[in-house]
Amino acid sequence: MSPLASMAAELVELVGWRVLAAGDLLDYVRFRAVCAHSWSSTIHPRGHGITDSRFHPRRWMMLPDGHRLHLEDGRKRFLNLDTGVFVRPRVPLLDDHCVLCSVEGLLLMQRQHGDQDEDPICLLHPFTGDTAKFPPVTYRTIVRLFGSTARLNSHNNGSAYLLPGRVTASLTVDAEGFIMITVVLLDVSRVLFATTKDKQWRLSAWIFSPNGSTISSRGKFYMLQPKPTSSVELQILQIDPPRSEKIYGSSSSSFPAPKVIAICPTGMFNTLFELVECDSEILLVDSSDYVLSKRMAVYKIADLIQGRVTPLTSIGDKALLVGVRRSGSVIGRNLSVSLKAMPTIAGDMIVCHDPIHEKYLGQYHIGSGTWSLRDMICDIYSASGWCTCSLIDHIYGACHCFIG
Repeated sequence: MSPLASMAAELVELVGWRVLAAGDLLDYVRFRAVCAHSWSSTIHPRGHGITDSRFHPRRWMMLPDGHRLHLEDGRKRFLNLDTGVFVRPRVPLLDDHCVLCSVEGLLLMQRQHGDQDEDPICLLHPFTGDTAKFPPVTYRTIVRLFGSTARLNSHNNGSAYLLPGRVTASLTVDAEGFIMITVVLLDVSRVLFATTKDKQWRLSAWIFSPNGSTISSRGKFYMLQPKPTSSVELQILQIDPPRSEKIYGSSSSSFPAPKVIAICPTGMFNTLFELVECDSEILLVDSSDYVLSKRMAVYKIADLIQGRVTPLTSIGDKALLVGVRRSGSVIGRNLSVSLKAMPTIAGDMIVCHDPIHEKYLGQYHIGSGTWSLRDMICDIYSASGWCTCSLIDHIYGACHCFIG
């Protein structure tokens, strides 16, 4: 008999929450499965997968499509970026939906076929099956919101405007359980937002000029923008969630305007900056000195806010995969990964496309300041015909093997 069977239900529930906080959703599911008492004393994630942030699969990533990375029976492979564990759930919605981006591990999706004027944007928890639906975004939506599409990469045949890898989104859930999605598009100067109760998307009352890397974390956006009074400096902006405790029915004015939290630590205007989240810290990766000194630097945004301009000398057993969006990959976001998840790379590494040998992936070691090129072997096949590229190559879209 499990020791849990003799414990009070309230204590079992508390232990379950601590297991979830110390590990992740998979650990919690295993804990619930120990015995009937632990199952009945704890909350089932299904039904709470979106509205309760404790159940968000933040450190899970769905592998890219193609190259036999997913199973032939339709199940999808997901990787835990910390532990290296794979799971293979069935995700029926992916049969006719494409993933636009990941939001705290949840999948923001749009239907690939059908009537885009009627098909909603869908937010899916891939492990619990919970969904939330938002108004459709189409060419007509963009015309209604912006009045012109001269600057936008859309199609006037009414096909879906949102494209995988070109969307960054954040999630907000209020005290009443209403869900809001806020979207930053790659080439639009305002954010779009809608709740599950809305019929149409709305725009922020303010505008901004994002420059390159944009990420979201726990309801907030972080992005870079040229300083209005300078042509050589970049500001680091933060956009907070809506101020209203009740998000349904909130107006555009309820969105706080972007606030400048720091200035990029370089005197030269350069687009080679990337933002990435690592161990709950937002990091700024600066490669602006690469051409002159072949050196990169990594800063904590929290340090820059306090005026401490000191590069990190180590990120432990983690590696940073940056420039993923610019590579054209559908992953669309920078990643931090552990050595357990990707043993083909060393710790304290930054992976990016090599600026000189563009078709290769470069590796920069933060501690030693040295560069190396990753071997590209996508034209070599094993005897069984399987692709021999590493997972990192697939994340960057650097594999070109002719394997379906």
